[in-house]
Amino acid sequence: MKLAGEQGAVAHFLMTVEMRHYSPYTLERYTYALSVMMDLLESLCKVTELEQVTVFHLRQCVQHLMTASVPIQKSRRPPQNGKTLSASSVCTLIRGWKVFFNWCFREELIEKNPAARLEFPKVEKRIKPSFSDEQVQAMLDSFDLSTEEGFRDYLILLLLIDTGLRRSEVIGLRVEDVQSDYIKVFGKGRKERQVGISPELSTLLWKYIHKYRHPRKPDEPILFLATGNGNAGKPFGRGGMSALMKRLKETTGIDDVRLSAHTFRHTFAKMYLEEGGDLFSLSRELGHSDIKTTQRYLESFSSDNARKHHTAFSPLNRLKVRTSRKMRRKGKAKQ
Repeated sequence: MKLAGEQGAVAHFLMTVEMRHYSPYTLERYTYALSVMMDLLESLCKVTELEQVTVFHLRQCVQHLMTASVPIQKSRRPPQNGKTLSASSVCTLIRGWKVFFNWCFREELIEKNPAARLEFPKVEKRIKPSFSDEQVQAMLDSFDLSTEEGFRDYLILLLLIDTGLRRSEVIGLRVEDVQSDYIKVFGKGRKERQVGISPELSTLLWKYIHKYRHPRKPDEPILFLATGNGNAGKPFGRGGMSALMKRLKETTGIDDVRLSAHTFRHTFAKMYLEEGGDLFSLSRELGHSDIKTTQRYLESFSSDNARKHHTAFSPLNRLKVRTSRKMRRKGKAKQ
């Protein structure tokens, strides 16, 4: 069976992904990863048939990605000055390949899964960046709350800080998802979860919906809407979020931390723990299916951060601790 072409294995896999109602971003990611794989298999290994692919071929592709500059899709930042992709970017591509070959194996298109033993390159451990309190405050202070755009952008930032939502989750929010003390969120894999919101944020969401939100269509379900450039009243999409981050960088001058929704996600996670939240609850709030994913967010949360809340959360608070030599009478002890 051919890998490429309208009747090829890759096309049928992508059709399955689309039928399962994965997000457009997920479909785009798989499409790109598999296009890179097919190009490399053909150019390096002279392989165009699904059944011909071996783990050795895939390892050749990985080696090429780690040692040579490769073109990258338009929506991503290309390697600078002929540099190769980072190890983490290569890992992202490999994950797409593994999902594809797992699907082929389950569909009995191949007898063996060539990607089963394909190794990931070692990724250098880096502390996830986060904003300081001063940087967050500077961003919040930069908005003009008397304008529709300023109020919307201010609210989006508060939402990111209060919930740690992904960019796609913010722009996908619907009016009906907003409740008095929580919001319904459709995360990765179209999994629904409930995320708590503060009373202050709840009030501001209500105010935005009833005062500043002006949809072009009366039945527009999306919560956040564009305000200008001929798109007023239409959904506020990925381009709008990118423009918001760019405006923030220009107005605040913050350049030591990457301004992105994902950095706000890391900032939320760190602040949540600093305020005494627990790791398990945080994992559910972030929509992680595996708590190990949450732990990777928290490499910057040091023992110094943790000890600040020791007194409030000490197990000794549940016990009666003696501070003198006086013994309790046995008769009064609990049976």
